[in-house]
Amino acid sequence: MMKDNIPKLLKDSIEQNTLDIDIITKKLKLPWLKLDIKLDIPNKDYIRELTSNTDWRSRWNYPDLVADSYQVKGWNGDVFFGPTDWKKFLNEANKNNNEHNHDGDSKCRWLRQELDYDWYVDPDHFLRQQIKNFLPNDRDINLVNTFHLPPGGYVFPHRDYAIDGMGLAKIYIALKWGDGNTFGMYGCGNIPIKEGDVFLLNNYTLPHWVHNGSDDDRIVLDISANLHSPIIKEKVIQAFKRSFC
Repeated sequence: MMKDNIPKLLKDSIEQNTLDIDIITKKLKLPWLKLDIKLDIPNKDYIRELTSNTDWRSRWNYPDLVADSYQVKGWNGDVFFGPTDWKKFLNEANKNNNEHNHDGDSKCRWLRQELDYDWYVDPDHFLRQQIKNFLPNDRDINLVNTFHLPPGGYVFPHRDYAIDGMGLAKIYIALKWGDGNTFGMYGCGNIPIKEGDVFLLNNYTLPHWVHNGSDDDRIVLDISANLHSPIIKEKVIQAFKRSFC
């Protein structure tokens, strides 16, 4: 029971100290939080679609980044939601910074209110319907990517950079994740990801890397979203409380 004779400043601080989504995601620099979000696993037809040979680098105008080099082997993917006028988006995003200084998620967040964004897949697409369950308002979505890594594929240790100084920002969903897959984060060990898991990751603060040591394709869904969106905000706060409270 709180005593009535303590100083008002202390009393108010105790009573009014609530969980703040911006403190949790931006200030603490946590490496990850596991979110309580459930998705159905895609069937074989959708898996086949997600392992297509579409080169996502061509959309981002990254001519010097190839699917196979000493730093990257087999990493590929596609954009499912993002800016509708990609050329205009890239021109605006790269005006004041080198195009490799900030990652795509950051650029899409930065220009979300200035440009038109939309889906690149039909309304009845399996993944679009799944995302609608926890992000019902398209205005809360900045970017949706899928990434494919074949058996033996990898990405070397690296850091991503953000225009807005984010920490926890990337909603990362393991759509297909067999035993032997690794997502390592420097100083924090390997993230304990299993197929179907949904994590909120901080890909900006620490170097991280991935390797598919399994015998099957690794497919993830990568979402940049407004973390103040009601469902996501509540899921993040719940995850923080489970981990620290």
